[in-house]
Amino acid sequence: MTSLAAPFRTILDGLKVTLGLIAYRDASVRDLVSRAWHYVNRTVNRFERLAALWHAGKLPKPRIRALRAKRQAPVPPTPRLPSGQAWLVRRLQDYNVNGRASQLQHFLANTKELQDFLAAAPQANRLLRPVCRMLGVPPPVPLPPRVQAARPARPLKPRRARPPRPSPPAQPTVPLRAPEPSFAQSPLGLRFSPL
Repeated sequence: MTSLAAPFRTILDGLKVTLGLIAYRDASVRDLVSRAWHYVNRTVNRFERLAALWHAGKLPKPRIRALRAKRQAPVPPTPRLPSGQAWLVRRLQDYNVNGRASQLQHFLANTKELQDFLAAAPQANRLLRPVCRMLGVPPPVPLPPRVQAARPARPLKPRRARPPRPSPPAQPTVPLRAPEPSFAQSPLGLRFSPL
């Protein structure tokens, strides 16, 4: 284990122990905590492998994913972890999780060797960002702002002139006639004809 990966593993192993205790105490968050535990464990192992390759000088170049021509069969969706800022800290409300987040923030901010490693291995940034987001820690290398390519303005098509709408035909005027005499009804319900 390298000198860079050892403190990282120590901090996140402490987080895994805390998550295990929380899952043991509270069955309502057991599924979520279990998925977070496995995610943290995979992240630690991958970070360790990358750091060992970097120290050995055998760091692979970052791959650029090409678009696949063939469509694969749809895979049933697996339950995903939440993605909000500091979601694990807010969901669990545990002081041990807060302590591990503080330790990780100190490690990321004050380890000079880490900055060299992250400059050489951008893959490590992709490993650290989700863990930083779940604990509410600022990432060591912030994401560059999204730059959208300026689209050329499309020329506007001239609108076709629409023919004017025909006006509705004029209604013939009918002279009003005087009302015919009818039977009126008295308040007692009797009918009588007007004089």
